[in-house]
Amino acid sequence: MRGVVFDIRRGVAKDGPGLRTSVFLKGCPLRCVWCHNPESQSPQIERAATTGEICGREMSVADVMEEVLRDRIFYESSSGGVTLTGGEPMMQADFTFALASSARSEGVHVALDTSGFAPWPAFEKMMSVVNLFLYDLKCMDAARHRELTGADNCTILDNLLRLDAAGAKTWLRFPLAPGLNDSPEDIAALRNFVAGLRNVEKTEICPYHPLGLEKYVKFGRKVLYDNPEYASAKDVARWEAALRGFA
Repeated sequence: MRGVVFDIRRGVAKDGPGLRTSVFLKGCPLRCVWCHNPESQSPQIERAATTGEICGREMSVADVMEEVLRDRIFYESSSGGVTLTGGEPMMQADFTFALASSARSEGVHVALDTSGFAPWPAFEKMMSVVNLFLYDLKCMDAARHRELTGADNCTILDNLLRLDAAGAKTWLRFPLAPGLNDSPEDIAALRNFVAGLRNVEKTEICPYHPLGLEKYVKFGRKVLYDNPEYASAKDVARWEAALRGFA
């Protein structure tokens, strides 16, 4: 069992509880206009247009686990573990399942960072090996979601409702970008939807940042949202106030 990985970061103090190793799998079915990892979008190993740098490498489950298990002592002392992210790890669902299974067999906590855009049977299978789902909610309006990501959100919302009904533990993430998905109506729709879920342990605002803009040129991607500014402290405070009680 082999997959395409474009990065492995150790000692990550986010992407789930405790200290973690984040494994970035290549490929994503969405094209979010604010994406800060455009090099993750193609599932193929590719070469940067401007530098010739290779992005992605084929790895076996054993290869990845060798990296993950180097920090086992830190997982145990901090209640951390491994986070499978991307891209969208469910684009490589079989490899992701094999990785999660191997980590669980070693007693390592597994978090899956996902957009939710994948067939339900793949998520249903994943529930047996994933401790925590880190689940993005980008926009509640289906038409607007399509404009911002290239796909509507029907599958995403349905999968989240099914996971919640099945008792899966989730942390919800709200990637918010000024002027795109942060209107009062957007925030109210997020708040109202989350209020109906039963197994959400935490919600997080993920403010827009422009760190990916230079990567678009580097990898020959078209820039879809060229805001050079970080989400302001005022923006974040407004979002937090609107989501208070859930975020």
